[in-house]
Amino acid sequence: MRYDEVLGLVPRLRGIENSAGGPFGLELLFWAIVILFTLFLVRYRPTLLEKAEIRLREVSRHKGFWLATFILTVIFVRLALLPWLPVPVPLWHDENSYLLASDTFAHGRLTNPSSPMWVHFESFHINVQPTYQSMYPPAQGLALAVGQVLTGVPWAGVLLSTALMCGAFYWMLLGWLPAPWAWLGGAFACVRFGIFSYWMNSYYGGAVAALGGALIVGAFPRLRNRPKIQTALIFAFGLLILANSRPLEGLLFSIPLVLAVAVIFIKGVRSGRATSEATVKAALSGMALLAVGAAWMLYYNWRGTGNPLVMPYQVNYQTYHISKPFPFQKPNPIPEYRHQSMKSFYVFYELPAVMGYQYNSWSIFAHSVGHYYGFYIWPFSLLIGPCVYAMWRSGMRAVLISIAFVSANLLAQIWLPRAHYAAPVAGAVFLALVYSVRHFRNSQSEYAIWGSRALAIVLALGMISPIAETLWDPFMLSDFTGFEAAGIKKALLPSQIRRASIQSELEARSGKQLVIVTYAYREVPWQDWVYNDADIDHAHVVWARDMGYLKNRELLNYFPDRQVSYTDFGDAASLILPYDQVTAPLKMAFERAAPDKDFPQFASVGQHLTFPIAKPVSTGLAESVAPPSR
Repeated sequence: MRYDEVLGLVPRLRGIENSAGGPFGLELLFWAIVILFTLFLVRYRPTLLEKAEIRLREVSRHKGFWLATFILTVIFVRLALLPWLPVPVPLWHDENSYLLASDTFAHGRLTNPSSPMWVHFESFHINVQPTYQSMYPPAQGLALAVGQVLTGVPWAGVLLSTALMCGAFYWMLLGWLPAPWAWLGGAFACVRFGIFSYWMNSYYGGAVAALGGALIVGAFPRLRNRPKIQTALIFAFGLLILANSRPLEGLLFSIPLVLAVAVIFIKGVRSGRATSEATVKAALSGMALLAVGAAWMLYYNWRGTGNPLVMPYQVNYQTYHISKPFPFQKPNPIPEYRHQSMKSFYVFYELPAVMGYQYNSWSIFAHSVGHYYGFYIWPFSLLIGPCVYAMWRSGMRAVLISIAFVSANLLAQIWLPRAHYAAPVAGAVFLALVYSVRHFRNSQSEYAIWGSRALAIVLALGMISPIAETLWDPFMLSDFTGFEAAGIKKALLPSQIRRASIQSELEARSGKQLVIVTYAYREVPWQDWVYNDADIDHAHVVWARDMGYLKNRELLNYFPDRQVSYTDFGDAASLILPYDQVTAPLKMAFERAAPDKDFPQFASVGQHLTFPIAKPVSTGLAESVAPPSR
């Protein structure tokens, strides 16, 4: 449960989110409530809680049953909520990129051939050259593809991967803690991460990388106690998931744990014969799986970029991006963009981030700390702090070092923080939370015992908050307040709802459709409409960028069998107009002015022709010839 989810249930407290020490101040309030409730329980000693604990110890023994139950519960509860929480609409560039990967994999391809008209289909976080594919590592796309193949709905892959993540959290906790504590942690994970988190209700990912991290952390104590082939394969599989979902964070997270497992294997080989044989078999099995996975990754890179050592992510950054994640890295030169809308995004968003870091480094650092603390740790920081030493002595040293490595990496970046960036450590942090509560209770103090019970009850009641907020605000409209403060005036969410409406309307029409999208000059498209299926040529609806009257003609000639429409990204009414109707004045002026000669680009405002002008860069149908106001 995050502090901003609590604030969502209590709107009058939302101002505390932006106040000095906001989430930490709310954590103090949380613990004040826990202390008061503890005093109440100590005073009245309700026997109901003691009976509930005894019953929990009994039912939690059925570990296999609860592993399946937690996974199935997440699936069925989320499906039951579909009338109130519908299948999410992709909002951001990343989500559309993952959906492209899903469609590619679902059709049995690793990548797609570049279209001859690729310049019209350029968009954010996808590659159109040398092949057409998502820029991101393939794990999230593969998860979505499973859902797309099984049900026709990619979000089913999100549902399945999130449910498996919750099951992995429970399995992980069983390797470190007694069954009742693992049960409590599993139940909390299902509600907190499994049903109402944005990991479930978007296409960003998070759950896939968290699944990989939980498998590694859960396999580690099992390998330490008794090396087995099955456990080694799980450990290696978790490493491959991280390498194909969050490569950098996954690498930093994995290094301490891999080294610790290597030490375990070396000691096992040096021990008795039976143990040595089992250790060698487990080690060779894990290494074989890693070798196969590494070979597949090299092949995937080669198919997408032509070089097995170059990831699609690297190609995209070299082609479009300006900033790099760390302040000590030299920014890329500003590329030559072919579309004003893409240039506006990268120049007016990424470039200021690079230039402003030296003046706002502390503010960016504090914001990152607050964001990750609020998502993963709140309201347990006051409890975890005193327990770190106990965790260090309990055999969790490698886990703590892994958390520290990823934390240092994320807090050193200049980019805005996102919780799914830290997804590899989700299971490790979750283990630390549950361990801290257990360590607190085991102090044998009467107040500690009743305090742990009070903590569980207050936290359970607090979980009503994200449930209530998500049901009341299924599309997370409240999350856009930060963008308003950043100066973005448009209603961002309705933009993607409007695109989905246009897509639905065009899908219902007979015949193939082509829709050309225009953008206002210097509009920063935080969300974008130009995203297409993996097989663009055979898609029922194709979205393309407006590149001006003459440049658009080559696209129309390439798709002579399609009905062509025109729409304005900034039009709140989302009108879909026949392209011929919009361009009729331009066509007539072109034919009268120079019917047999090449002619410079035309610029127009809405449907009203202004006049032809010679410009080195295409301006699009809706760009005004007047200079932009300052």
